[in-house]
Amino acid sequence: MIGTGLYTPQDAAMLLHEQPRTIRRWAFGYGRNRAAGRVPYPPLIETDLSPLEGQDALTFLELIELLYIRAFLRAGVSWKTVKTAANVAARMFDSKHPFALRRLYVDPKAVFAGVQERDGRETLIQLVGHGQHTMPSIVKPYLDELEFDVNDVANRWWPMGRLAGVVIDPRFSFGAPIVEDVGIRTRTLIETYDDELPRYKERTVDHVAWTYTIKAIHVESALRFRTWLMNPIAN
Repeated sequence: MIGTGLYTPQDAAMLLHEQPRTIRRWAFGYGRNRAAGRVPYPPLIETDLSPLEGQDALTFLELIELLYIRAFLRAGVSWKTVKTAANVAARMFDSKHPFALRRLYVDPKAVFAGVQERDGRETLIQLVGHGQHTMPSIVKPYLDELEFDVNDVANRWWPMGRLAGVVIDPRFSFGAPIVEDVGIRTRTLIETYDDELPRYKERTVDHVAWTYTIKAIHVESALRFRTWLMNPIAN
């Protein structure tokens, strides 16, 4: 599990500002009762992990795929189009997790992939749909929050932006959000702050910083992250 990341649907829902049932549908599929019987809707991604202690689990790459899928669906791309694009991209890039790659673009009617030409130019290949090649990238804001490895696969995510000080990196703390500069889980600092608040009041941030031998700004980063998590319109 080292370097993989580990998230329950509830964890992913909180980070993506979605409902857990929505995350389960995207990641694990669902069914609907119709007149002719129950109709299955396959998941939009391929998951790697078996249930852990009876609970579905997701990896970091799958979390990033769901981040992309959220952008696709909010842009008006249909479930069927997203699923078809995933299948095409998986074959094109020989990847189980094509939506964790850097070069994906979308408009409300199509999904595209950027392919590097020999002369260094990038050509847009339409994976599925009926869009135009001259469209804005709806996933561009998320690309600015992500870091990619040499194979253009996502390996770090700054959910509040790169300057906010909180990163999700599957190599550390099983992918739990950490304060980047000090490598401490945001949850650890938040829980310590809450425990000490009744005693230290306005001096609590400084006390927590002293306890962990870090700066006050690192504690403040964790507290801002909690606010961000609780804000349903943050994303």
